[in-house]
Amino acid sequence: MLLGLTGGIATGKSTLTRLLATAHPFTVFDADACVHQLLRTDREVIARIHQEFSLPRTSESLPLDRADLRRLIFSSASARQRLEAIIHPVVRQCWMATRAECLNLGRDFLADIPLLLETGAAPEFDRLLVVAAAPCTQRRRLAAKGLEPAMVEAMLASQWPLGQKIQTADHVIWNDGPLAGLGRQASLLLEHLFFPAA
Repeated sequence: MLLGLTGGIATGKSTLTRLLATAHPFTVFDADACVHQLLRTDREVIARIHQEFSLPRTSESLPLDRADLRRLIFSSASARQRLEAIIHPVVRQCWMATRAECLNLGRDFLADIPLLLETGAAPEFDRLLVVAAAPCTQRRRLAAKGLEPAMVEAMLASQWPLGQKIQTADHVIWNDGPLAGLGRQASLLLEHLFFPAA
């Protein structure tokens, strides 16, 4: 089973991924973790970002400051697209390699990719899972992380609307409530995927 997991920002994708991987032996790929690793350690990616955005090259600039980069890329759609053109192909290579390994070994693969639909990756998966929450819930969760309202709105606007993602999904998990409710939905999903009723 190749399961692609996506959704809106602050809808609980990472939490659901953790619940699913705890209950089932998935090989997991976390796109956000991959990006964070690239920005910390991949000198080629970091150098390309510095060059593209004319950032100063000092010893203190490695790794890249994620808060500064966030402010830069959400300042304009053009800046975000330029950054994504550098990062997304590398991330795709990483998860495609893990996917291929899982296919070869007969393992179940779970990929948490926030921009899975935006990057046209859906055909690479057997099933598409979308995690959703009300916009007010997303805003509350982002504000709780200390993000300014303008940044919150820019981040929400950078992704497809949740309604559009839901329309493409094979399965939808609604995550507005307590963790126990999310856990129950995860269990029901796994039962449906791997132990379907006759």
